[in-house]
Amino acid sequence: MAGCERKLEEILREGLDSIPIFCFGFSVPEIDNAPVADMTGRLPEDILSSILSLISLREAATTSILSKRWRYLWRTSSNLDLDAKNMLGHFLSLKHFQMQHTQWKQDQKGRFVRWVNHILEVHVGKKVDSFRVKYPLGSDHGCDVDRWIRCATDMQVQKLDIDLLDECFFSIPANFNGLKSLSSLSLKKTSLNQENVDNILTSCPSLEWFSMSECHCPFHLKLSSGCQFLRLRHLSICRCNPLEKVEIHDAISIASIEYTAKMFGQVLLKNSAQPIRLCLSLQSGRRNLQSVPRTQMRYILGTLAKDFPQVETLLVCTPLVEVDIIPKHFTTFTRLKQLKLLGVRLRKTLLDLTSTFLEAAPSLVKLEMDLHLLCNEEEQIEHQKILEGADYTEHKKIPLKEYCQHQHLKEVVLHSFRGYPNEFDLVVLLLKNALLLEEMRILLPMRVYIDDGECLVMNICSPQIERKQILKILGSEVPSTVNLVLV
Repeated sequence: MAGCERKLEEILREGLDSIPIFCFGFSVPEIDNAPVADMTGRLPEDILSSILSLISLREAATTSILSKRWRYLWRTSSNLDLDAKNMLGHFLSLKHFQMQHTQWKQDQKGRFVRWVNHILEVHVGKKVDSFRVKYPLGSDHGCDVDRWIRCATDMQVQKLDIDLLDECFFSIPANFNGLKSLSSLSLKKTSLNQENVDNILTSCPSLEWFSMSECHCPFHLKLSSGCQFLRLRHLSICRCNPLEKVEIHDAISIASIEYTAKMFGQVLLKNSAQPIRLCLSLQSGRRNLQSVPRTQMRYILGTLAKDFPQVETLLVCTPLVEVDIIPKHFTTFTRLKQLKLLGVRLRKTLLDLTSTFLEAAPSLVKLEMDLHLLCNEEEQIEHQKILEGADYTEHKKIPLKEYCQHQHLKEVVLHSFRGYPNEFDLVVLLLKNALLLEEMRILLPMRVYIDDGECLVMNICSPQIERKQILKILGSEVPSTVNLVLV
């Protein structure tokens, strides 16, 4: 058995190159009939199947070499993740795919369809917890996707994720029903109309998580299941055009909502609970990156607290904040405990923006920020001097008296820290003015916000400040009651 385990480790390390995998499925070598000591052989098959469901489908297939009993166990996996990586062994570059000629793309799409069909044919599990399809398929493969959804329905799927990665859209089948057990549905690059949405909500009475990303939707959308209460707990609507207004009816359990800037003030709750978590994305595209409309920031710091008075966690993602769009008057978030400012690009507004939010959230306990600073040439020179060992205090002095003290903030997390003078200004400000601060974490890796509260860490080769430099600069500024963590 030890030899089999070593062989498995080698295969996983090499990316399965040593096992031939045909376009329609997995192929594994013959297994030696010699008896081996299989310590896992005593476990019931349902336990082994649960274990295999925790790894990728491709990795699960490689366990077929362990023994005869393992040969077909992977076919019982309750996690069907059907994408290019599981088929090919590597991630698919969408940019590379789109640059290829039409016939090549059609051949690859056909290969993927045949592979998925084969996986579903040989799968023998009675139930599937998660069913995910991610590949650049368009409307010409809509019938295939419809058939896969019906197959997932037959397997009582709980989580369904469809991401076609293409400019074409397929429509939810008219007979989309029977998903009584479905609790999570994520749709991307999908064409949706009011009838589709009504059908989904009435046919999926257990649906708690509903996400729509880059979908083609009508201008006005109503979420309702007719005479029944919605069980929705999380709703995410990101970059769906031309959608600008959403009505949510009878969602008595709704706890979390995410939506984009053009829908500000147009997410209406009727006979529904008040969410305690909000994610607001102000991403406006590269063409409009030079400025974010002043009305958007005024809405966040003005009307938002009135529209959603129970919010306890707020995530704001905005591409650029100028000094003149930060309002001087704001509405207080009386219940806000956690604030995340992600993807924020700032120009000399870091302290002003942070201070304004802290004043607007007097009960805030945790603050998390991404530091994507847009600096001029002079600030770049100052940054370089700090990287070379110059004393930070020679460049900046913080007027602490100009900023209010905070009475409840206990935890601060700063991402994408690069060692600019105004970043150190922010750190010192928070260390001095957050009177109950217990821990501050400073993370150097760059990251970008995706959606649904998820972020992606970026491997960007840019000049980074050494951790020992950060400790040297901040050593005398950190109170004895604060735990400073550098990652």
